[in-house]
Amino acid sequence: MVKYKWTLMMTMLLIALTAAFLLQGMDRSTASGDLSDPFLDPYALSLAHRHAGPAMESAAEKGVRMQLSWPQGEPAAGESSLLALTVVNGRGATVNDFDISNEKLLHLIVVSKDLQQFQHVHPAYKGDGLFELPIAFPSGGGYKLYADFLPKGMNELTRMGEVEVQGAAAAPSILKPSESLVAHVDGMKVELAFAEKPVPQTAMNMTYTFTDEQTGEPIEDLELYLGAVGHVVAIDQKTEQFIHIHPLNWASSGPQAVFGVSFPAGGLYKIWGQFQRNGQTLIVPFVIQV
Repeated sequence: MVKYKWTLMMTMLLIALTAAFLLQGMDRSTASGDLSDPFLDPYALSLAHRHAGPAMESAAEKGVRMQLSWPQGEPAAGESSLLALTVVNGRGATVNDFDISNEKLLHLIVVSKDLQQFQHVHPAYKGDGLFELPIAFPSGGGYKLYADFLPKGMNELTRMGEVEVQGAAAAPSILKPSESLVAHVDGMKVELAFAEKPVPQTAMNMTYTFTDEQTGEPIEDLELYLGAVGHVVAIDQKTEQFIHIHPLNWASSGPQAVFGVSFPAGGLYKIWGQFQRNGQTLIVPFVIQV
């Protein structure tokens, strides 16, 4: 299985640096409120480049593994189960020191294999490489778990695990492209647009635009979610490709959130945009064809 973390081409870096230069002298509130010229921060690119991806991992990084266990018994649908996640190195010893990434030591994305269920959660670190979290699965069946973490002295790593949850499975569903890349969430119209038609292994911008669904006025009071205007997770239909995407205009409060993405292969992808407003986390899903 190929586990992939997005990377940005040098051309995008040059574009972002040019944009930052042009915005010198503007404060962040002015820049982020300009619908046509969002604040692009080169620092966001430096964060993104820490997601090296398996092809660029060092020998020590390649040896890092994630071990999953269920100390209180195997999980069942609709019940809280204790998940224990241990990070070990190539010698089997626990990895004990981690740096914070986007306000947390570990980000865990949990999806059902049909991509209908999605959770972004943060297990608590107990020491000696062990993270724990009570978690409930809404239905039975297979789930994939993707963990993002940053061992001290290494790049940010992604590791994947699986679990079969006991109980009745959800009704079968067929994944198909969204008819429209427009959603209505908590009084907002949220529109997703790509700078060009998504094709594999091509860096491009994807932009979420937020407006009031009644007045059409730009939304400019988005709050930082995990240290940024938003986060995006994209997973392909086979659950083999996983992309965690950070925003270029990380400090924006709207009306746009701009992300750089490169899809590793063609196929259907489900994309979950995650944002925050009025203290509430908002999840905006779409399905696209690459």
